[in-house]
Amino acid sequence: MNGKRTTENGKQLEELRKIIKGDLLTNQPMKEYTSFRVGGLADVIVFPEYIEDIIGTIKYLSRERIPYFILGNGTNLLVRDGGIRGVVIALSHGFKRVELLKEDNPSLIFAEAGVPLVSLIKFTIDHSLSGLEFAAGIPGTVGGGLIMNAGGSLGELKDITQSVTILNPRGEITTKKQDDLRFSYRKLELPQNSIILSAVFGLNIDNQSHIRERIQKILVRRKETQPLDLPNAGSIFKNPEGISAGKLIDDAGLKGIRIGDARVSELHANFILNMGNAAAQDILSLIEKIQQKVYQKTGFMLEPEIRIVGEN
Repeated sequence: MNGKRTTENGKQLEELRKIIKGDLLTNQPMKEYTSFRVGGLADVIVFPEYIEDIIGTIKYLSRERIPYFILGNGTNLLVRDGGIRGVVIALSHGFKRVELLKEDNPSLIFAEAGVPLVSLIKFTIDHSLSGLEFAAGIPGTVGGGLIMNAGGSLGELKDITQSVTILNPRGEITTKKQDDLRFSYRKLELPQNSIILSAVFGLNIDNQSHIRERIQKILVRRKETQPLDLPNAGSIFKNPEGISAGKLIDDAGLKGIRIGDARVSELHANFILNMGNAAAQDILSLIEKIQQKVYQKTGFMLEPEIRIVGEN
């Protein structure tokens, strides 16, 4: 691509339109597709609806050496003000199938990458399956949740994941079993430029009312401790081993500090809020300031949990 915008190459756009059965949009503001509500223009966003769409798209982009980025619900994500070159592949229009894997083994469920976690939790309640309660209130999709190994003190997706099916840049589909999956704190290691297509989760049969009760308690706790009324991307930093990042930020006296329209939440210091018209650079500057101040005070260098992508 030699640094050029994908939209400058009319031939490539036309070829992509022939491959994609779903929508293809150009010069789209990424703030419309992220929970932070910031981010510059993406050259191209495609919305594949079928597996054939993704396979054809990935093969073409790899052959043409066009960079691509996989987008779920746009949570845990900060897109820089310069936007994203190449093609954004958004899984929000398709890949939402969820079902019991086997009727004779109702504790296993199959879910495609585009399934919102909230929908997956509802499915588990409807089928009296326990084990996913820890994810109550966590935004995002199955695919994004797996990439981040979403969870908290009550559990993580790695605890229930039996297998993950992925697509590599050559258009080949493979399934990795539990023993082959390399989960770590807020991360699932996969081959570069791979795309998660689906996963199988192993749960436990339980009383439906008990499941609902546990989920409700978790949701109430999140509402009491996390700012949910303004745009944000969830926890900004990973917790250092044995200590809360939020506590370190709070102890450094940084609750409520602000750069532009980006502000550290006074309810939970590990959240940065978009107060209305923040730029990505405001948030990045605030992240750097937090890292510097916390390091000066405690010796801990906080590592971002959110993904930071795009051009400056």
